[in-house]
Amino acid sequence: MIIHQPEIFTHEGHVILWAKIEMDTPGSSFPKYLWYRVPEKYASNLSLQSDAFLVPGLLGGMYYREPIRVRGKVSPRLAYHLDEYQYVLSHTMSGAVQPVDIQYERLHPLDANPRAVGATFSGGVDSFFTLLKHAPQNQLDPEYQFTHCLFINGFDIVRKDNEKYKTIFTHYQKTLAEINIELVPIETNVANAIVPRLVYNQYFSIILAGSTLALGGLFKRFTIASSYDFELIQKGIHSSSSPLMDRVLSTETLDFEHHGANYTRAEKVAAISDWKLAQENLRVCGMPNLGPNLLNCSQCEKCTRTMIPLYAIGKIEKFTTFQEPLVSNRDLLRWARKFAPYSGFVQDIFKFIQKQNPSLLPWLRTAAFLGTIRYWLIRLIPMFVKDALKPYGYFNDYIKEENAFETPEVLEWITDYEKK
Repeated sequence: MIIHQPEIFTHEGHVILWAKIEMDTPGSSFPKYLWYRVPEKYASNLSLQSDAFLVPGLLGGMYYREPIRVRGKVSPRLAYHLDEYQYVLSHTMSGAVQPVDIQYERLHPLDANPRAVGATFSGGVDSFFTLLKHAPQNQLDPEYQFTHCLFINGFDIVRKDNEKYKTIFTHYQKTLAEINIELVPIETNVANAIVPRLVYNQYFSIILAGSTLALGGLFKRFTIASSYDFELIQKGIHSSSSPLMDRVLSTETLDFEHHGANYTRAEKVAAISDWKLAQENLRVCGMPNLGPNLLNCSQCEKCTRTMIPLYAIGKIEKFTTFQEPLVSNRDLLRWARKFAPYSGFVQDIFKFIQKQNPSLLPWLRTAAFLGTIRYWLIRLIPMFVKDALKPYGYFNDYIKEENAFETPEVLEWITDYEKK
């Protein structure tokens, strides 16, 4: 694999930072170009270092077992830690990726003096919890007070929901401005480094790290909100984002932090339950085609397991983004519709309910029982039947749809620019 020197050009009010990825493996489906797009006002914050392309490009090399040649400057600090990063990644991901040799054309730190402190913001539980702990009015240490957040198009919002992204961004931009935090929009196709080769939920952190490194001239410290707590990590639920993994992607001018792994997800829900900003803006649903003005479907597994702790502590009615909130104990049976028995969050919810409102346990057990039966019945459906039902909206994995995280017109602009 060759990661070519990154380049920048301006198009229709935006600046595109891109690099060509040249694979050695014949027929490789790894993207030919990786790119990031931001409004022109952030042009001076973009970095021409190869760091933002090496981190996601590394997955391609590790997956296809190809040595990597990097043309362009790479942070010496980042390069120093990538052997360790590769080892841990390959060890925890059961052989899906393997360490490879990396050849650097030039090791040199970014010539910048960034000032911003921030995190990714998606509107979810993890985002709001980390924002709560680092908002200027709550965080006493100015070195950890957030000044900016990234809202990434191409992280949990797919290309076909671009209009939804624009609507939500405008809404969240005004919301975060209320607490003096600037929301920065960035679009990328880096998720294509994961899909369809690897499990998205295990490798998503490269999107966060890559987007931040692309804006290396902006951020001096960036916090990645935890997805899993320490107990789940100890039990073997692994991700490329962890207290161990995120920090080793730091550079001379950018420190990555990992925050919140000492709290379970249910505890995070409880922590933000009295915050008006979260009550009016929480977005946990990942379902596509909801419409631009609907943040949560109130029916999927993720919506349901977020509403259950809120209902248990009597706070669900304060969260206005759930159009169909749980209103009775019987409503907890909704969980059965999308129950995932092997989700690491199941035990977390039961422990939380046992402590906060044990009278709900019979309803949760019933939901888990029915949901497990449904789960296994669905797994027994033959693949040809599932394929036949996909045109009707069943068994579709929107993340794996063609060009789910790609914007074809951006690729056309890059191709035209490369020909000049």
